[in-house]
Amino acid sequence: MFNSSFYPTPKEIVEQTLFGIDVKGTVVLEPHGGSGNAIDVLHKLGAKEVLTCEIHPDLSRIARSKADRFLMNDFLQVKSGDISHIDLIWMNPPFAGAEQHINHAFSIAPDGCTIVALCNWQTLDNDYTSSRKRLLETIENFGSKENLSSVFSSSERPTNVQIGLVKLYKPKSECDNEFEGYFDLSEEYEQSENGIMKYNEIVDIVNRYVGALKMFTGVINQSKELNSLINPINLNNGYGGNITFGAFQSRNSNLYPVTRDEFKKALQKNAWSTVFSKMDMRKYVTTKVMDEINKFVENQTKVPFTVKNVYKMIEMIVGTHGSRMDKVLTQAFDEICSFSAENSEAGEKWKTNSNYKVNQKFIKPYICRFESYYHDNRLRTSHSAYDAMNDILKALCYMTGTKYEDCRTLDRFCSDINMEWGKWYSWGFFEIRGYKKGTMHFKFQDEKVWMEFNRRVAKIKEWQLPTNTNRKTKGTERTQKQGLEIFETV
Repeated sequence: MFNSSFYPTPKEIVEQTLFGIDVKGTVVLEPHGGSGNAIDVLHKLGAKEVLTCEIHPDLSRIARSKADRFLMNDFLQVKSGDISHIDLIWMNPPFAGAEQHINHAFSIAPDGCTIVALCNWQTLDNDYTSSRKRLLETIENFGSKENLSSVFSSSERPTNVQIGLVKLYKPKSECDNEFEGYFDLSEEYEQSENGIMKYNEIVDIVNRYVGALKMFTGVINQSKELNSLINPINLNNGYGGNITFGAFQSRNSNLYPVTRDEFKKALQKNAWSTVFSKMDMRKYVTTKVMDEINKFVENQTKVPFTVKNVYKMIEMIVGTHGSRMDKVLTQAFDEICSFSAENSEAGEKWKTNSNYKVNQKFIKPYICRFESYYHDNRLRTSHSAYDAMNDILKALCYMTGTKYEDCRTLDRFCSDINMEWGKWYSWGFFEIRGYKKGTMHFKFQDEKVWMEFNRRVAKIKEWQLPTNTNRKTKGTERTQKQGLEIFETV
């Protein structure tokens, strides 16, 4: 056995957990590849592509040999942009801390993704930690749980632990892929003197992309020829070690061969990032936009990376900036309210009350973490959480006419000032304070911005003021008064 937390899933159990799910033609992530049992089953059931991670060095070699693509060793470092094109996650995380892995999977999974996870039943039967409470809330809202009993009792590494099965479904957004069908399929382009970015800069990026792709095959062929010449004398005798030529990608300090398709996709994603960077489009590009671009690049097979299509992408992103920021505002509003009854004046009934407002001070859970092994007592933020807050910052900048370029992202801010636990700091539009239990408190610094945030969301959602009636109670009078205060400008 490789380590104490390694419990390979019997293949028949993998098939059992996938009953009723059509795997054929899907892209699947198995984030704890192990000895590859689940990867084998997923291929058998017709998965188009299986991605995997595996933190143990020996197991990672096995998982890498069986999967179509190896992302990285530590699944908890995977971001939404890495997997925004997948359809399914199947996982058997370490029993100790399984809730953290399942929570992370749900937070980074794309809309419309199904998640199937195994774990110790005690994880689902005992909610004494905030991570378990979060998981159980997610299951209640988006899925189901089932006790499979001791199905590992006769497995390769037997255990009588009661196994729980979690199935989650992340709802689809209104627009599954806004880029679909938008681009020109021809390789031709026309010169345009208008635009945010100089024409020759776009041409330079496109030419570098096209030139690199053309060179790739030739470089690989020459590398093979060169390797065949040096291999007979390429002895690892302590005088420099082996020398190998080819295309490799660095992951976790290791080098892995890269196929032309992998090279093309990675290069195109980097090309888009270069375009946005040169255009200083940070204020336009939300996490959702980057996830959609990643999904678009991963899935498209006929859309060329041309100057015309670069301009089309720019036009789409800039042209829909207002409506995109409105979505960010409403999503932020709903998300803040759902975190805690303390965040909204409507309390626990906020979902059915259209005349409520976000409180000036609110709490966001699972945003910061304390990692004692760094020995510096620093506050660190989690990727998925600070991405959401950075998008809110962009939306508030748009709403108030503030230059986003003058603001620091939340992760950069926390890192730059070496933020201490339990102490208030001024960031963007908020006063913020982090706690070791993972929550961060936010308070709108400017009451006018706070009220305008509530007004703007009310206008977008088309909420109406309460209707006056002859039979007024003290409670309805209070609600109407609040409504007039909040929505008087709608």
